[in-house]
Amino acid sequence: MPTMTSKLRQVGHLTILLDDDGLATAARLAGRALYLTHDRGPLRTQLQGATLTERPVVCDLFAHVSTDAIIKANPDCYYYDDRLGDLLLRSLGNGGYVEASEIRQGGFGLILAGEGWGEGSSREVAARALLIAGIGAVFAPSIAPIHRQNLINNGMLPITDPALAWRMADGETLAFDELLEGFDATSRRILRRGGLFPFMQARSEGKEPDEAIATPARAMTLAEKIMARRMKTRFGAVRPGDTGFLEVDAAFSHDYTTAPAAAAAEAALGRPVRVQRPATVHSFPDHLTLASRLPGIDAEALAGIADLRMSQRALAERTGMHWHATPQGTPTGICHTVIREQVALPGQVIVGTDSHTCSAGALNCLAYGVGNSEIAAVWEWNVLGVRVPRTVRVQLEGRLPAACTAKDVMLHLAGIGKASGIFTGRVIEFGGSGLETLMFDEQAVLANMAVECNALTAVCEPTLAMIDHLAVRRQIAPEDAWALCLRPDPEAEYERVMTVDLGAIQTLVARPGHPGNGVPLEQVLGTPLDLAYGGSCTAGDLGSIAMYAEVFSGRRVRIPTYVQYGSQLVQQQARQAGYHDVLVAAGVTVIDEPGCGACISAGPGGPRAGQVAISATNRNMPGRMGDGDVYLANPRVLAASAVAGCIAEP
Repeated sequence: MPTMTSKLRQVGHLTILLDDDGLATAARLAGRALYLTHDRGPLRTQLQGATLTERPVVCDLFAHVSTDAIIKANPDCYYYDDRLGDLLLRSLGNGGYVEASEIRQGGFGLILAGEGWGEGSSREVAARALLIAGIGAVFAPSIAPIHRQNLINNGMLPITDPALAWRMADGETLAFDELLEGFDATSRRILRRGGLFPFMQARSEGKEPDEAIATPARAMTLAEKIMARRMKTRFGAVRPGDTGFLEVDAAFSHDYTTAPAAAAAEAALGRPVRVQRPATVHSFPDHLTLASRLPGIDAEALAGIADLRMSQRALAERTGMHWHATPQGTPTGICHTVIREQVALPGQVIVGTDSHTCSAGALNCLAYGVGNSEIAAVWEWNVLGVRVPRTVRVQLEGRLPAACTAKDVMLHLAGIGKASGIFTGRVIEFGGSGLETLMFDEQAVLANMAVECNALTAVCEPTLAMIDHLAVRRQIAPEDAWALCLRPDPEAEYERVMTVDLGAIQTLVARPGHPGNGVPLEQVLGTPLDLAYGGSCTAGDLGSIAMYAEVFSGRRVRIPTYVQYGSQLVQQQARQAGYHDVLVAAGVTVIDEPGCGACISAGPGGPRAGQVAISATNRNMPGRMGDGDVYLANPRVLAASAVAGCIAEP
């Protein structure tokens, strides 16, 4: 039994016991436990104030609850104040399970769910909504890595051991040493301090000293090599499990996240947030640029959007960070696309407040999504506390069939990841002769959709297509580009090596609910559709636009079809190549402003309740693109389906 103390800290309805230095020693539940059961009956019983007579088993709990279900993209993410606590989980199971304010009013301090909790978007407002509603701890057998870190950064406890969760639910006081068993050293230190900002402040005061990693020289993977160059080491090497502080080469945030990150930092630090290296920090107004055009959007949501964007621009002007907007305030492109076009270089560390930051991994760099607290810490100190992750090597061999694209490869891997969890929290390292057969935009799709496998990120070996991209887009001489590149050591240790025969990949379509629900195209042929959307950081690149145009040429769409470019540069290139005219001639609505749009339920093209859409984007979790159902497919299948009015072969 942990030693009792009079010093306490409240994290929602979780009581944290402290030692004389203010460091956490134990935790006990001060509120109720909420089991997120599939069965509405037991769930409603708990929400109405009663306690279940029998504890549900894990398989009875909701699995793969995404951050879109925890806090809905539109319009709930437009707020970053106390209102978040009333909006928690109202998209669970496509809605109807939890009503507004029920969890907050129920006095719950612990939520218990199935595997895959927090998958999808990196939005830290999901963690903040939980905390404001009173939740201080979350149990799930597996928790998505970015969301898990967001919980930790807010001083909340992620629990994956059911025995510990049951004991907490029963009111037992649990020692922090037991609760944090298996956590990396940095995460333990953050949680004992009560969150990222108290920890980083203590570090700046010399109370949390940095120690050099003592791993001896060894063969390393791509991610390990990059991290070893940016961490404090004694022998120039790291291994999985090592912890320390990672220096960042470039960082970015967007209109959903910038203002909330600044507000959280300023509340914690008691002063205006500072940006140590503004030349390396970027801000994008790309997610909400078209949200005002959504049907039924109300005045409160519009006011929330205006506040987010006005505060974002004011911060950029005050701190000197790069502001990626036109003089009219419209975006120059989706953050991930522009980072690939203008910023990221081989060997660098790139972080952004979006899970698809991993897109830049196609450039042989380590790029991954972080939460609002972490981006504010990068602004202030230009470092992140990290644990070196394990790497899964995906060796690509052969060549894709003509009807298949990189999207099909990633739907295939997402299915494996959903079923087995082998990619969870890992870095996927792509290599092999098959990688060389893909154009650079397709390589970027591989990196982009690593998070749909629940991986932390992906990094690609350098290829000729990548070098050509740097030469054409960035005017970097090939010999200079090669000099920047890294390759894994031949004797590098991987958690596993998976060989994928590209020639055996099938054309897949992901059924609604999860990108891992991929099935062969033949199984869903003829499914009626109401609309189609092509765009986003996955399918708004020039390579995808060319595929749409190839199928649309000389044909007309039968359903409302939208295409949105990933950046101004892609838009210009599509016009120059004649693709834009082909799309217009086919009856496609080409959206003028590049941005995230319907992919994040913030622009035309998302399905309303009762509608069915097909999309070439990366996610189709409940509520992600709207209140209807979404099938995911490659760009050629999308275009053919738009022409047929149902899911069709290209």
